[in-house]
Amino acid sequence: MFKKNIIPFLKRFMNHEGGNYAMIFAICAPALFGAISIAVETSKLSKERGDLQNALDVAALATGKHLAETTDEVTLKAYAKAYFEANLDPEIKNELVTFGFQFVEAPNSGKRIRLTAQYDYPVLMPFLKTDEVAMAISSDVTAGNRTIEVAIVIDNSGSMDSYTGNTRTTRMEKAKEAATTLTNQLFGLANISNKPDPVRISVVPFGHSVNVGSDNRGEPWMDMNGWSSVHNENIAWDSTDIRGDKWPNTVAAGAGIKGAINGNITRPPSTGVVAVEWLTRWTLFDDLGTSWGGCVEMRPWPYHTTDDEPSDLNPDTLIVPMFAPDEPDDMGRSEDNDYSNSYLDDYRRAYADNNPNANDRLTETDRYGRHYMVEYVNGKGWNRDRYERQHWRQDWSMKYHPDAKNNRYNDRRSRDYGNYGPNMGCTTAELTPLSDTPATVTNAIDEMEAGGFTNVQAGISWGWKTLSAGEPFTEGRGYDELENDKYIIVLTDGNNTYPSQRTYNYSQYTSWGYEKSDRVFEGIDSNQSEIGAMNIHTASTCDNIKAIQDADSEAAYKIFTIAYDVSDGSSVKDLLYGCASSKPDGSKYYYDVSGDALSAAMRAIGNEISDLRISQ
Repeated sequence: MFKKNIIPFLKRFMNHEGGNYAMIFAICAPALFGAISIAVETSKLSKERGDLQNALDVAALATGKHLAETTDEVTLKAYAKAYFEANLDPEIKNELVTFGFQFVEAPNSGKRIRLTAQYDYPVLMPFLKTDEVAMAISSDVTAGNRTIEVAIVIDNSGSMDSYTGNTRTTRMEKAKEAATTLTNQLFGLANISNKPDPVRISVVPFGHSVNVGSDNRGEPWMDMNGWSSVHNENIAWDSTDIRGDKWPNTVAAGAGIKGAINGNITRPPSTGVVAVEWLTRWTLFDDLGTSWGGCVEMRPWPYHTTDDEPSDLNPDTLIVPMFAPDEPDDMGRSEDNDYSNSYLDDYRRAYADNNPNANDRLTETDRYGRHYMVEYVNGKGWNRDRYERQHWRQDWSMKYHPDAKNNRYNDRRSRDYGNYGPNMGCTTAELTPLSDTPATVTNAIDEMEAGGFTNVQAGISWGWKTLSAGEPFTEGRGYDELENDKYIIVLTDGNNTYPSQRTYNYSQYTSWGYEKSDRVFEGIDSNQSEIGAMNIHTASTCDNIKAIQDADSEAAYKIFTIAYDVSDGSSVKDLLYGCASSKPDGSKYYYDVSGDALSAAMRAIGNEISDLRISQ
C-alpha cells in the first residue's frame, strides 16, 4: 500500500511547476542517498571489523598458549595465521586481508605477541570517489604476567598398575606420560615471563599414605618427642598394671613418656646409671636398626583437614611417623592367618617355661586397649622360644631391642602393603617440594610406582602443604603475594579404601592407625562406613582449601580433579566433582576420562593454567 501511494506522489512532486522542488531535490539527492549509503556501509563495516577483531583475538590467545611449546617466530606466525583464518567470518574476503605477526618487548610485562590485520574493505560509494576503506586492527597477548605454583598429586595405589582400555599400557604409565607433558608445557611458560622464578611444580605421589622423605627426621615439624595424642597409640611403654614387663626406667613426662635409651639394659633392668630420654617411635626404629621409610600418619581431627602449621605448643598439629607394630606369629585360633605383619619372634618372659599356657607367659592380650612394649627389649637368659599373643590388640616395646629381635622384614614385599616390617604401608616414593627445575620434577614423576591402597585426602592435604608458605614445606609464596596463582591437580583411578582385617585390630595398619582406634570417625556426627568417613574428611579438606583468599581477593587455590578409568556409579566421581573448583562460567575443573583421553585432559589443564590475557 505504501509503495502504491508514494509513487504517484513523487511523480506529482517532480512535475510540480509552482516552485523549485525539482531543482532542490536534484541538488540534495546525492547527499541524501550518500548518507543512506554511508549508514548502510558503516553498519556493515562495523560488523566486519568486529568479526576481524574477534578472529584476531582468538588467534592471539591460542598463539600465546602455544608459546609454552615453542618460541620460534616462523612456527608461531604460521600457527597464528592458520588459527586466524580458520575463525574468519566467511563474508570477509581472505585475499583482501594482510596478516602481520611480531614479538613486542614491553617494560614491566612478559613476552608479548602482537597480531595485526589490514583489511581493504570494498565499498561502492563513487560520489565519495572511493571504492575501499582500509581497516587496520591489532591484538596483543601478554604471557607471563603472573607466577604459578602447581602441585601434581597422583594416585600411586596398586590399581594404577592395571591396563587401561584395551592396551598393554598401565594407568600409571599413562599418568606419568601425561604428567610429564604437562610439566614441560608449564615450564615452557618460564621462557616468556618477566617474573623471577615464574613456574614452580611439586609432585605428590599418594597411596594410603604420603612419603614426606626420611631425611626430614628431626625437623621441628615432626613429632620427635612423642607428644601427639596419636604417637603412642599402638605402644604401651609402662605396663606395670598387669603381667606385662615395662620398658626400663619409664616415667610419665607431660604429654609423653621418658625411659632408658642408652646404657646396658638387661632384664631385670640394670642397676647402673641409665640415660632417660623421650620414648618414641624413633626409639623403636633405632633399636631395630631400621630406618624410617618417610611415610606419615593422618593428624588427629580436625588438623588432618587443615593446614595449621605444626607446633610443639599444640602437639596434635605435629607430624607423626608411621610405625607398623609387629603382629603375632601364632594365635592358636582361626584368625592366625589374618595377621600379616609379623616380623619379629614372639616374646615370652625369660623366666617362664616353654609352656604357652604358663601363668607367667607374656600375652599381648589386653581387652582395655593398652599396648605393651616389653617384648621389644631383651635381657640375659632370653631365648627364641618367646611367646606373643596380640588378640588383645597389644604391642609391647621391649621386643624391639636389638638383642631381642629376629628380624624377618627384609625378605617380603606386597604390592598393596609394601615391605613388611615397621614401614609396612609405606608404598610410595617421597614427595618432591616445589621446584623450578624441570628435571627435578620429571625425575620425580618417573620414579612413581603403583602399590598400596588409596587415601585421596592424604594426597590433597600434602599437595596443599607443598604450596602453602608455612611449614612443613616453605617453598610456596605467601597469600599476600600479588599476581601469584596456586593450583592443585588431583588424579585418582578409584575410591578411598580402608583395608580390613579379621583380627582384634579390625584392619591393617594404615595412615589412620588401626581401625580399632576409630580415628577416622572423629568429627563426624552421622553413622558412616570407614570409606564414607574418609570421603567426608576429603570433602572438608577441599572446602577448606577453596575458602582461602589471596592478595588479589580471589580464591588462592584452584583445584583440578581427574577421575581416571573410574567405573560409573563410583562415589569418588561425586567426591572429585565436589572437590574441583568452579570455572567463571559455573562449570567445574573436573575431568572424567579413560585411556588416551588423559593426555588431552592434562593438556587442557595446562591451557587453563597458562595465564594469558588480551591487552589492547
